[in-house]
Amino acid sequence: MTIKTQKYKVAEHLFRIGLDADSVLWGRMTESYGPFEAAEDETACIFDLTICDGVEIGDAGLVYSNKETVEPGFIVLNVYKDDRNHYFEFIQPGSKTANGRLSISLDLSTAKFCLSGTEFQQWQTFNTVVNFCFMLATNHYKTVLAHSSCVTYKGKAWMFLGKSGTGKSTHSRMWLSALEDTVLMNDDHPVIRVHDNGEAIAYGSPWSGKTKCYKNMQAPVGGIIRIVRAPYNKARRLSVIESYASLMTSFSGITWEKELADGRDRTIQSIIAAVPCWRMECLPDEDAARVCSEAVTNA
Repeated sequence: MTIKTQKYKVAEHLFRIGLDADSVLWGRMTESYGPFEAAEDETACIFDLTICDGVEIGDAGLVYSNKETVEPGFIVLNVYKDDRNHYFEFIQPGSKTANGRLSISLDLSTAKFCLSGTEFQQWQTFNTVVNFCFMLATNHYKTVLAHSSCVTYKGKAWMFLGKSGTGKSTHSRMWLSALEDTVLMNDDHPVIRVHDNGEAIAYGSPWSGKTKCYKNMQAPVGGIIRIVRAPYNKARRLSVIESYASLMTSFSGITWEKELADGRDRTIQSIIAAVPCWRMECLPDEDAARVCSEAVTNA
């Protein structure tokens, strides 16, 4: 196997991916990862991820599994750990065997992975693997992936949270339709990074769910809004405690490792200190976009 490498930069974090030079994944990556390509002479990668023939879990102990609780249509995740590495095993919906295994060093800087299954299953698992490595390696840099749809309007990013099916993407579309100069940044996993000056910045990412929106762009976060279905349109600003409860269910992170969980918690607290959070009870109409935008931009 001849390994080809390419560097990428997301939320100003640099990382390197190494794949078989002949892998079909390179072609699939063009659209989503291409906008985030970085020059080879850039240094200080936060992690290196390289494909290999196999990842042996061996005697590593199981520390987490969602097998018994995962909802239909979602990935089954098994996590193991020994005195050298974390190990992740991914089983795609409809698959009876693992479609990917990942080992990443305890300092989160060096990772190897292997894939199996159909080409589509391998592509889905590859995206999950890169997403996981990014989430882990940026944990101590006040960086999180938000399960969110995100638009820019009036020079700021506005992020819409909510359970699957509650209308995050729909609300973004209403802003795009009703409010001039609104731009969709990302429709599934934008990144928030809190910088040393306390400012929270939203960034596009290569992970945008079913919507092909892979924009290498950034904007200060103006507000984070949880969308709730209702027969009326009403926006309410959340208290600090309410904000924490809203964000913790929609931000990526590892909860079974204390050090990683604490890093995520510190980041959430920093975001709440910098960004107002809202609850938007609404209908799926353009008036909801106008009510919401007027409330959050005039606060």
